[in-house]
Amino acid sequence: MIPRLRALFTLLDARTHGAFSREYEFIIQHQWEPAARIREQQFSRLTALLRHADKNVPFYGKRFAEYGVRVAEIKDFADFERVPSLTKSQVVANADQLLSTVGSRSLLTRKVTGGSTGERVVFYRDGEAMARNFAHVLRNHTWTGLDLGQTHVFLWGAHFDLRAQQRLSNRVVNFCLRQRWLDAFRMNPASMSAYHERLRRWKPRLLSSYVTAATTLADYLHDVGASHLDVPAVATSAEVLFPERRKRIEERVGREVYDRFGCREVGNTAHECSAHDGLHVNAEHVLAEVVDARGRATAPGSEGEILYTSLGNYCFPLIRYRVGDYAVGGRQGEGCACGRGLPKIRQIRGRVSDMLIAPDGTKIHGEYFSHLFYKTPAVREFRVVQEAIDQLDVWVRVQDTALPPDEERYLQRELASVFGPEMRITIRAVDEIPKTASGKHRFTESRVGSLT
Repeated sequence: MIPRLRALFTLLDARTHGAFSREYEFIIQHQWEPAARIREQQFSRLTALLRHADKNVPFYGKRFAEYGVRVAEIKDFADFERVPSLTKSQVVANADQLLSTVGSRSLLTRKVTGGSTGERVVFYRDGEAMARNFAHVLRNHTWTGLDLGQTHVFLWGAHFDLRAQQRLSNRVVNFCLRQRWLDAFRMNPASMSAYHERLRRWKPRLLSSYVTAATTLADYLHDVGASHLDVPAVATSAEVLFPERRKRIEERVGREVYDRFGCREVGNTAHECSAHDGLHVNAEHVLAEVVDARGRATAPGSEGEILYTSLGNYCFPLIRYRVGDYAVGGRQGEGCACGRGLPKIRQIRGRVSDMLIAPDGTKIHGEYFSHLFYKTPAVREFRVVQEAIDQLDVWVRVQDTALPPDEERYLQRELASVFGPEMRITIRAVDEIPKTASGKHRFTESRVGSLT
């Protein structure tokens, strides 16, 4: 292990009583176990979490009693399906009751997400939960061929995320892992020209990016006649990686594309390996069920909704958590050419966010709005629709009947700074967010031609 990497591991362990290294060393070896053994170990972690939640988390103590769920009677995954699912609205309404009574709340880190539906959720993690999640993040990086410590660039994050990278702790992580960051939320010819030059100079082994951001960069390189960047691996996330987009990224940016998905509240859930035959679930970290409308497991190869259970977050357990993601499930025990015994998701169906376009041609990633609304506590849900090149309609469902004036001024100011003075911005506080014709909620939508 290179010295800077050893130093990072030592620092993480010092802050988490060794939790990081214990998890990382375990999962690096455990991924090669047979599927049956991995599933047995996953169920062991699940039952330990359920016992804790029943005893120490007020929300689950009451909920299990209400639904007649006896943790001691859950003997297999089929029994676990009796546990009711958890919605975002329930998390919002019961955040205090979802906190464990064990441990000091002063040691918890408060997190916020806008999520795939735009509904704002507050959740918590302690240091050990964050360390275990980070261990899985690093393992997923290695599946792309990256040796930890090789250059890794993120085409990622809003200005909030980029500012966070200036914190001392994140600067240490970035230095030790040789990670660099590029802003994915504002991509125009000038910025993409600069990104192209930096990527050529930095020569990353891995580029991690939102799907649309990587595709936008690929299209720019094609339009200006730039040479292939030839990044060995590109890892995509945040949106569905359609085959056509994978092809465009591989033709212009990277040699090989690896897809991954998860949700902010749980962390990395699944990631492609070199076989590119579905995505392996981080089974030691999360149980990802693909279920039908009744909450029952779908048949292999059938589409269903994903229910997430975070196996490592004891301070704020999320059990059978619904965020509106859909996928095609795999078959239990199916093998993989890579040799890993981890279960698979065959295909991701959910979460596509449009890129919007400013009057000057700058493209703004849809994920930008999730980060924008982190700073508006009154907003519970949002939807942004671009009706014309100079017209942006923003619907917000607020905590009370009106959007506080200071939050409306903040939104107007931030949106104007991104879209420019020519954009007409209308913000409406409503009781219910308008849905699309299909009944689905898309938190961003562009009606200005095709951006794909």
